[in-house]
Amino acid sequence: MRVLLLNDRRAERDAMVRALPKDTYRVEAVGEEAAAIAAIAREAPQVVVFSAPAKGGQDLARRLRGSENAVEAYLLAIVEASPVPKEITSLIGAGVHDFMRRPFADVELLERVKAPERLLRWSRSVSKPCAFDFSTALDVASLRSWRTLGPLVAEDLGEMAGRPFVVSPGWPAQFTTSARSASIPMSLAGDQLELRLSIVADGIGLTWVREALLGDPAANDEATRDALRELANTAGGALKRAALSESITLTTGIPCDDTVSRFPGKHACWSLKVEGGEGCLAVVGEIRTRSNERISAAQLTEGMVLAHDIRNEGGVLLVPAGSRLTATSASRLATLLGPRYFLEVAPAA
Repeated sequence: MRVLLLNDRRAERDAMVRALPKDTYRVEAVGEEAAAIAAIAREAPQVVVFSAPAKGGQDLARRLRGSENAVEAYLLAIVEASPVPKEITSLIGAGVHDFMRRPFADVELLERVKAPERLLRWSRSVSKPCAFDFSTALDVASLRSWRTLGPLVAEDLGEMAGRPFVVSPGWPAQFTTSARSASIPMSLAGDQLELRLSIVADGIGLTWVREALLGDPAANDEATRDALRELANTAGGALKRAALSESITLTTGIPCDDTVSRFPGKHACWSLKVEGGEGCLAVVGEIRTRSNERISAAQLTEGMVLAHDIRNEGGVLLVPAGSRLTATSASRLATLLGPRYFLEVAPAA
């Protein structure tokens, strides 16, 4: 097994080398990050042991994993005797698999370096992997804000239009003509989820939109589409505020025109009927899974959502997790971080 040690403390580095039997481990010890990255590029290690600085440890971990040769490596971080809890959380979030505190004991280091072999044996012995599936994602459908999405949206749209809505679950029975839709994507990049809210109107509903919101029954098609997109934007704001009360922070995208033929994700639907029978709208909420991508900073583009905080080497927060990049911010980050910095993003909607 090839083990790479990165530690700027010479005495501690030498002690680590002595603790790992030469007949079992091929150990390469370096004192600088540049040397470690060069060693990874030269030959893939199975285990990387590195000394995590008090600030910026998570960024160092991501840089070490930046090479394709390190994607499969097991990362073990060495931290101070009393690390700040947030530091440990950040390291794990950056892809570190395990950590140990200073001062370390030889036997502890050896057993932690052995961990990948033990885990591999354990995984092969499990006959029912599903029983050990710890990857449970956030259950959006169980959130109060999602279960009451129809009434939440109806209240905000009613204030916007100056008319109350009567809410009922399900697709509007009176939709008999071709409908038009506008949607807004909302991301939970850390959970690899996209929530998509759509406002749908049939011919009668579009007439109501022109009269009630635009004040012009003869408003052109583009103005009508703009009004639908604004309704979707308002619906997104209602969900975002409600989710915050449940400690869920959604990243809001840009409203867009959408198709009504099929809603592919796990979805729920409500009918919003204007009091007086002048028209009806449908609110459709979809839960879509979207796999994150691990890309070089040079590949950042507008619309991508960051899955993790981005910090500089001093630990100063540059961009928080959940930020949706604009063309300008994507370009600045690409220039600042450089092509060798890899990060996890939700693709642009």
